[in-house]
Amino acid sequence: MYNMVLDNIGRYLAFLTGIYQRNKTVLTISTGIFLGFLFLGVLFGYFSSSFIENFLKNFFKLLREAIVEINTLSIFIKNLQAVLIMYVGGIIVIVPVIVLSFNGFILGSFFGCVLHGDLNTATTVLTPWHFIAFTMPHGIFELPALIIAGAAGFRISTLVIGLIKSVIRKKPVSDQYWKFKDSIALLAIAIVLLFIAAIIEANFTGIIGYYLTGLPVTSS
Repeated sequence: MYNMVLDNIGRYLAFLTGIYQRNKTVLTISTGIFLGFLFLGVLFGYFSSSFIENFLKNFFKLLREAIVEINTLSIFIKNLQAVLIMYVGGIIVIVPVIVLSFNGFILGSFFGCVLHGDLNTATTVLTPWHFIAFTMPHGIFELPALIIAGAAGFRISTLVIGLIKSVIRKKPVSDQYWKFKDSIALLAIAIVLLFIAAIIEANFTGIIGYYLTGLPVTSS
């Protein structure tokens, strides 16, 4: 039994290692786009904090209105939509770029405003520690999921390009099949991570955040 468990773990690790090695380039591109716009967002949020503060308040208000009830399923579905848009949108390349850029920029702008000290609740001015405490419990799963989903979208882009080249050069299109399989694997990993993130965000992030920051639970 013990050896069987070790064998299964070994197979999973080999599978994940293979996925990473074959898709290192698209994962790097996805990470670079997200982090690049995250950094731009931080700068913009810090130096244009008044504009970004108003924008973010309106944005989050619309987001709250779009989600009638905040629970694991509603959060998961909201994030799943973005992931599926990136995946299917990989057919025309630019869609994953837009989704990654937007999410990175919004997150960075939020953090930039917090750094500047311009975001506050009814009882306190938000600090970088507040930001970390209320985003990282689920963010450690959600952000990698977003990046991996972006990579899945880019893998679809390479699949489309590869198929076109195969047809033009009269080569077997089956040579491109591995790209489709890897895109599905990347998408599945992203969805699993998103589901874990949704569970944490709906049920534990608030508890952890209030505990770490000492804010009163009734604050808004």
